[in-house]
Amino acid sequence: MKLHLSKACIAFGLATLCCTTSAHAQEVSLQEIIKEVQMLKAKQEHLEAENKQLKSEIHALRDTSSRKVSGTEQHSGETTSTSEVAQTIPGNAELTQKTSAATNVGYQPGRGFYIEGEDASLRVMSYIQAVAAFQDGGLGRADGNGDFSVRRARLDFLVDMYDDFQFFLEFDGGPGTANVGDSEFAFVEGRLNWKILEDDLQLRMGKFTSQFSTENARSSRSIDTIERYMALNSMFLLPALDVQFGTMLHGNLGEENRLSYSLGVYNGNGRANDNLSDDNNSKEVQAKLGYKFTDNFEASVALDYSDEELQTLSLADLGFNRYISVPIEGERFGVGGDIYWHDGPYSFRSELLAASFDTPTGDNANLYGGFVQPAYFFFGDENKGLQGLIRAEFAHLDGDTGNNGDTIYATTLGTNWFLNPSVRWQVNAIAHYFDGASALQGFDDERIVPMLMTEMQFKF
Repeated sequence: MKLHLSKACIAFGLATLCCTTSAHAQEVSLQEIIKEVQMLKAKQEHLEAENKQLKSEIHALRDTSSRKVSGTEQHSGETTSTSEVAQTIPGNAELTQKTSAATNVGYQPGRGFYIEGEDASLRVMSYIQAVAAFQDGGLGRADGNGDFSVRRARLDFLVDMYDDFQFFLEFDGGPGTANVGDSEFAFVEGRLNWKILEDDLQLRMGKFTSQFSTENARSSRSIDTIERYMALNSMFLLPALDVQFGTMLHGNLGEENRLSYSLGVYNGNGRANDNLSDDNNSKEVQAKLGYKFTDNFEASVALDYSDEELQTLSLADLGFNRYISVPIEGERFGVGGDIYWHDGPYSFRSELLAASFDTPTGDNANLYGGFVQPAYFFFGDENKGLQGLIRAEFAHLDGDTGNNGDTIYATTLGTNWFLNPSVRWQVNAIAHYFDGASALQGFDDERIVPMLMTEMQFKF
């Protein structure tokens, strides 16, 4: 009996000890849980306050972004923000809010990929133009009656910083200076632009397209015909008026920025696909004034001055075939003007230039030329549509050319088929007429010179 009582006491004591220990452990565990919950609650309150502040910053940033233009083009396509990507990562809510306030990334068909931050944005663009040209076999060209080529294959980088600074860089993998069978990678443009007084006063420096000719100043991805016009081609062959090394003051004035101006000083020997140092003791000066009379009509006039080294001025057609040439040396004076009108599917462009050159004999050589071009969209627009155009133009070289002719006339029937914002197919059927003999081309009378060009362009 005593033995059983002793065992019962021992069992009771052990049970009591276990319960006491368990209760103590539960009490300690409960205190830790309460402490952790309090810490989590404090952290939650801190994150909620920070999140509220970030949302306010995001709202302000979006208001600013909606008014800002990146470079010269508005962002009109759909964007994908980094917050949408970050939200797919577990436990990344705080990082998502901070990233979305700083950076947006996206793609616009035909306008490239972009990254936009609070103080800077980067846009990467590219385009390639594959051309087939069929020419008169009687011109004595090395390629016979035509060839296939890549007219341009360019890669562009556009950077905007702090609303006032812009940097543009362009390379070309298919430059026209490469010989048949050769390949070349060219530095086309590298320009810096500083908005000193917003749009009113800006400074541009580096290598960039001079502004004398509006047709030349338009991007090669956007011009209406496969080549520009004959008088301008003849200037390019010098070289002149093309992409130049220099500096330029420019801007847009008035409440609606309707008045535009530019004043530039350049080396004067630039070419889009060459990176030449200055090779003469003078500089080229250009001035231009433009006005946008209405939202549908604008016009401009331009002046140009340079002092040329001894070189050859040639009269060339739209295939860059030379018909006559004269030597020039000394001062060059140029004047140009253009107009542009558009209304719905209708548009009209025209540009003229005239340049007077000194020659080694003391006489003057004068180059004149220009074009008129009505166009009509049968349906759609540049994003998806079909445009037809007619361009009539002439180029005249007044100089000591002997018994040769001196004027080329050309008519172009063209189509621009925009399959989508990134792809365009162009067809140009051209009839040249040269008004006399051409010793350079080997014919002794006036002649009609046909030409057919087609180009497929892809851009992003």
